[in-house]
Amino acid sequence: MTSPPDENDPLLSRFGISIPAVIIISFWVAQFSLLTAQRLMMEEDTGETEILVPRLIVTLGAIILSMLIHRLIRAQSNMPGSKRIAFVLLLAIGGALIHSLLNYGVFHLFMPEMNRISFTWVSYSYAFIQWFWAYGAVSALLLAAVYSEELRDRERRLAEARALAHSAQMQALRYQLNPHFMFNTLNSIASLIASREPERAEQMVENLSDFLRAALSTDPSEDIALKRELALQSLYLAIEAVRFSDRLVVDIQIPAELENIKVPSLILQPLIENAIKHAVARSDGVTRLEIVARREARGVRIEVRNTLQSTATDNMRGEHIGLANVARRLSVRYGSDCAFRAGETPDRHYSVSFVIPDVTQ
Repeated sequence: MTSPPDENDPLLSRFGISIPAVIIISFWVAQFSLLTAQRLMMEEDTGETEILVPRLIVTLGAIILSMLIHRLIRAQSNMPGSKRIAFVLLLAIGGALIHSLLNYGVFHLFMPEMNRISFTWVSYSYAFIQWFWAYGAVSALLLAAVYSEELRDRERRLAEARALAHSAQMQALRYQLNPHFMFNTLNSIASLIASREPERAEQMVENLSDFLRAALSTDPSEDIALKRELALQSLYLAIEAVRFSDRLVVDIQIPAELENIKVPSLILQPLIENAIKHAVARSDGVTRLEIVARREARGVRIEVRNTLQSTATDNMRGEHIGLANVARRLSVRYGSDCAFRAGETPDRHYSVSFVIPDVTQ
């Protein structure tokens, strides 16, 4: 998968040429020109015209080989820096070896007699060393270009992640301040007061206040500990638990060793809200909401799942904007490795889950 052209470069934006392609073509055209000029200056009676064709073929082969080297460098984006440099060194050695063989083969095809007379293992070794330095230089330039592309891509993804995180916070806040939500919450508080349960009413008011304060003070672009995210969502669930009385059962299954892993702030809010809105609020039965975290080979999978009642099944199906936003936010933040999935399970649950890196610092 190739990166899009740099929009800030007039040449690239106009012709759609990538920076690595410019580097490769410029390098080998310069190499071709220097070798040709060198032969013209050093030899009086030269057959330089007949040498130009095989040299041009070898140069085109070098361009194709360098393009392949660039693709191999890009394919190792997850490789540690020191290993990547060693890998690039091996590519330069391989490129020099293949180029030397190509150079010998092409010139032998066009000028067999001259090639046979001039060939020795010493001359071949000298040519290999010469091409090794050439491929070492072009590989180093390509590595620098790839690093630059990756840095721009990370910066773009970080900026988009921050924008999506801010949008997620604003959406969460809009829901928190939604008149219907506030009406139901305040109505529940009034009912508790009327039922002479002032302690529960006071606790609900405190939960609502703490929830709004915590949501407003949370930086939407930062990663926070999973236990802090759960503490924020517990305040929200405590409010909803009063509204739905014995129709909502919450079960949080988070091992102690996973409490400090880093997650994007407010990432669970749309998932829990989705379960409340489409399962609990539209069902007369008891809905069990589970929040689970477990380690997998690729990282830590976090899952929000709820039981399905017959009246809620159809409501849980289909596209949900909140889930789509979470999937997009995770994709921007972690790339395609987040393994986001949502849907009904065989055991009559609706499950939404994703994988994040096992990072605690």
